[in-house]
Amino acid sequence: MSDDQDLGIRVAAYLNARRGQLTRHWLRAVRKQIRVKPITREAVVGLIDQLPQIFEELCVMLRSDGPSHAAETRLEHDARQHAQERWRQGFALDELYVELELLHRCVQASVREYFVSAPPPEGQAGIHEAIEAFFGDATRTVIEQFQSQADRRVRDALGERDRALAAQRRSEERLRIATEAAGIGIFEWDPQTDGAVWENDRMFEITGQLAQAGPLGARQFSDLLVNPDDLAGLYEALDAASAGRREMHASFEMRKLRTREHRHVEISARFLPDSTGTRQVVVGTLADITDRVQVEEKLKEADRRKDVFLATLAHELRNPLAPILNAASFLRRRNISALQLRWLQGVVERQAKHLAALIDDLLDLSRISAGKIRLRKEVFDIRAAIERAIEINAPAAARHGHRLEIDGIAHSLPIFIRGDPTRLTQVLANLLDNATKYTADGGHIRLSLEETDGEVRVCVEDNGIGMEPHTIPAMFEMFEQATEDTTAGKSGLGIGLSVARSLVAMHGGTLDATSEGRGKGSQFVVTLPVCDKPATGTTAPSRPADDGPCARLRVLIVDDNYDAASSLAAVLDGHDVHTANRGKDALEMVDELRPHVVILDLDLPDISGYEVATRLSGRKGEDDANTLPVLIALTGYGLPDDIERTRQAGFDRHIVKPARPEEIAELLDELGKKALIR
Repeated sequence: MSDDQDLGIRVAAYLNARRGQLTRHWLRAVRKQIRVKPITREAVVGLIDQLPQIFEELCVMLRSDGPSHAAETRLEHDARQHAQERWRQGFALDELYVELELLHRCVQASVREYFVSAPPPEGQAGIHEAIEAFFGDATRTVIEQFQSQADRRVRDALGERDRALAAQRRSEERLRIATEAAGIGIFEWDPQTDGAVWENDRMFEITGQLAQAGPLGARQFSDLLVNPDDLAGLYEALDAASAGRREMHASFEMRKLRTREHRHVEISARFLPDSTGTRQVVVGTLADITDRVQVEEKLKEADRRKDVFLATLAHELRNPLAPILNAASFLRRRNISALQLRWLQGVVERQAKHLAALIDDLLDLSRISAGKIRLRKEVFDIRAAIERAIEINAPAAARHGHRLEIDGIAHSLPIFIRGDPTRLTQVLANLLDNATKYTADGGHIRLSLEETDGEVRVCVEDNGIGMEPHTIPAMFEMFEQATEDTTAGKSGLGIGLSVARSLVAMHGGTLDATSEGRGKGSQFVVTLPVCDKPATGTTAPSRPADDGPCARLRVLIVDDNYDAASSLAAVLDGHDVHTANRGKDALEMVDELRPHVVILDLDLPDISGYEVATRLSGRKGEDDANTLPVLIALTGYGLPDDIERTRQAGFDRHIVKPARPEEIAELLDELGKKALIR
């Protein structure tokens, strides 16, 4: 079974599972759209009865990886039945067309929901194209059958040529209305004379031809409009349709007359007898599908960037894991000197911090995308954030022999802004880090600061690899990095600049980049609004005095990761530490040990950490509140909603993994010194 067929089977199953919901959406849309004839209860019942025939054929087509001859025959039969049922109910052609078009939209919307809820596979564009073709065939067959029924009824009922022709003209006008609503141009072409008739104004709009100039013949159309690369395929489809007297269907690129704008169009045509019945003419439709093609291209580009990002993420995660595994292997040796032990400790600590930084970047990306990031704003001197960013990047710059020039900071007056010092430090550190990465050893990096017209401009400039001007906008998009030939040995997930620009925008500022081209360096400028200096007389809260040595606490660590629990217990060996790996074991050990502190993971194999905390908090009515332990959530979930959920479950503190062991040790010391144990 091919991948495309397997995907078709899954999409068909998805649609089948949501048939009832899809039917409701369809009926609701029909009631809103059709205004020519009121929807009666009989008509609604007719809609529901007719839906399974076409819907089932759609699923059969998807499961079979394309329509077979038998499927096409059955589709034509079902479409004819659909048209006959609508004829009996007194439906007009434009209403029938709208009904099918609305079903088409509902199905496509449901398929798009499927691809949003699952990783988008390679064949999704093919699924969309197959559905487009399916409903195109269904619509054309229904319209033809409906038109045939209309002509037959006029002939049989009236028997008068004039009235039959009048009814036919009305039916054709409705057909024009329907095709105009769908943005479809209608044409007729005589192969013998190359004469053409354009039935509606949409043909002139699509091609850019002036209406007063008249329609273009097929030869003029191909010579003036069609992309030369697509001509061979277009002629081949036309010859095949002529030889087999079947429908022609092709898509190609063209350039509109006068504006020369590139557009993608789709043509459907069929050879039919002319009015005299002596020779064949081509009757068809032309549709502009540029928007659809662009959406498909964006889907492909999104897939490509997703794949690149996942590959980069895997690479970046493996890089720090390798030295950590090497250090673990080295620790198995018996004779390790104190110097080697300190070196191994440094390796593990540096690489673990690097892993934590990668995770923080991913969390920032998720929070910004969800609009859930929170800024802790205060009035501060922007120079403090600049100095901290320089401090963070100075070691890397020194390793590469970069000359870091600082201009306008040491001698400038304080420049106050209202913002989050940590986040703005993160932005400036990211810009300096990029300058260090993409500047050759011994290069020059310059950071300058100036205040003008109520704004402060921080500029980071380097003489590194530079960027082509047309690539600069893409560098601020998610998962985008410099091209591979200029980033050898460079690391990163390609999300830093996107996160940085979003953070600056949240402060009411801008982040822009310029470069004169490859090899000519880059310049990044952060612009932020300044504010008045903070009110005088305010002082930072003083730290509480040290109350003496910390009491030895009974601590219970609950984590299903044995290594995580035991290693944290080893770090906290100054206290009486116990571990558990399951939620139910933790509840029993709380009753037995009466711990002062419970450090609790949320994802446990039996009952969740939330449930453990809720049960312990529920004992406040039974036990003395002072005997209940302090509950600390130690988890990888760090969004504001996650913190609020742990608070409601009864946790006293929320710490996000990976936490520094010193942070947890300091928290226990604080609990002991301040006598916060209940």
